[in-house]
Amino acid sequence: MPDLKFVALVFGIILLVVLGVRQGLKKARKLQETGVKPAKNKEQPKKPKMTEEQFNKSWKNLSYLLLLASAGSLYMVYMAAKSALSAGPGVAWIYWIDAGFSLAAAVAGVLIWRLRTKSMVFLYFGFTIVPIILFMSIKGFKINALIHLFPLVLLYFVLKPIWESMKN
Repeated sequence: MPDLKFVALVFGIILLVVLGVRQGLKKARKLQETGVKPAKNKEQPKKPKMTEEQFNKSWKNLSYLLLLASAGSLYMVYMAAKSALSAGPGVAWIYWIDAGFSLAAAVAGVLIWRLRTKSMVFLYFGFTIVPIILFMSIKGFKINALIHLFPLVLLYFVLKPIWESMKN
């Protein structure tokens, strides 16, 4: 019997896909009826780069969410170590790998907060994506992979408005 949380999650994702396709079809049908063709070579307006003062103000408001993502990674370290100690020897290695990479991601999140560099963001992404790939490749661990996506989503919402102004 599949886990109820997993079934609900899959149902939610499928529902979102169906609603998105439906909205896209409505929009395409409306464009066909009006005869308006979408411009393909339309230039996207470029946002002006933030001033240093605007960046610092935005960083001050958003950076605590980065620390929250790091705290979430530390919680994943705790849960992975707890699971590794209670799991059998054939499964414990998976949780130890998860604990190690989650700890490294937590440290990288704090370094992003301190250094404000794009390279640290890529490092955080790498440390977070390894457990996701590991869990997705092993049967029975799919929900663990989905749980690891939440800090990445939080990171996206923090860094999207200020990405262009960060140091390389």
